[in-house]
Amino acid sequence: MRGTVIVVLTLLLSVGGALAAGKKAPAKGKGGAVDVKAVGEKAAGAFAAFCDEWMKKLAVREHDNKAQIKWQTGDDGARGEYVGYSQEHTCQMREYTDPTSVPVGTITYREYRYQKKGPSPADAANTEPSIIEATEVTEIFRFTAGKWVY
Repeated sequence: MRGTVIVVLTLLLSVGGALAAGKKAPAKGKGGAVDVKAVGEKAAGAFAAFCDEWMKKLAVREHDNKAQIKWQTGDDGARGEYVGYSQEHTCQMREYTDPTSVPVGTITYREYRYQKKGPSPADAANTEPSIIEATEVTEIFRFTAGKWVY
């Protein structure tokens, strides 16, 4: 089995870095300070929908992967592989309390490498796949400029 955890680190953790990249500043409270509560509530409110949308994108990717299987034929018949994703997943947003950072959330799911076998490519395409590899994936996202980004 390949690695058990793939962590995608695409974080921009400092507000200064986000501003340097041309992003909008976080909400300000009285006296110009970052309104941590308002930013945290907005981020939390948007994260569930973002998470659902991300998982829908993975389902579309899996569908496309199935449609593009490269079949290998040999004396033992046809065999093809594709990558798919678990429907089970967790979405977690870390507590946001530091006005010098940005809210961070994670989505954890399993990525599967499937194989289909049969006497011919047409027969193999109609079989149930078997899992030949499973990898736990944790994707990390940041909330900046009023939206969740990868």
